[in-house]
Amino acid sequence: MKLIGEKVVVRNLTRADVPMLVKWKNDPEIADLVRGAPINTTFEIENRRFTRGMDDHDTLRLIIETLPGKPIGFISLGDIDRDNHKAEVGMLIGEKEYWDGGFGTEGLKLLLEYLFFEMDFNRIGLEVFEYNTRAKKAYQKIGFKVEGIVRQGLFRKSRYYDIFIMGILKQDFAELLK
Repeated sequence: MKLIGEKVVVRNLTRADVPMLVKWKNDPEIADLVRGAPINTTFEIENRRFTRGMDDHDTLRLIIETLPGKPIGFISLGDIDRDNHKAEVGMLIGEKEYWDGGFGTEGLKLLLEYLFFEMDFNRIGLEVFEYNTRAKKAYQKIGFKVEGIVRQGLFRKSRYYDIFIMGILKQDFAELLK
């Protein structure tokens, strides 16, 4: 898969990308935003995950890169349910100098266009932590709506935080494109 936008390309993860995943996931600030706790991964773990992913039909792992070809982020599409035309998505921009530049937003929009209009998905969902306001705002800009809240579902730094369950439907996304 190779989806090309004005700022980014979304493409399949390759073995050459594994060291970048390790770097991004081991960054404490990024891990806090996407997992709420340290990830502590290694090259060996991510390499095994990459190898297993080659045969996994329920997960799709993608890289977001700039048009010149610099990998800056990662999108994971999981819990793919082809019978019900739905999946869950997770995303991170690992290169912090690209935060707040719309790169992740464009990458996710490209993926949604592909999923909804080429693959006939109907719903894409995600979870975002209460304190990750930048991500929540970006998801809402794309058209994701808060569908529920897992109240105090995350305990971090001696405090409980809510987890927002968000989703977008094909019809809602199509309306935004008009």
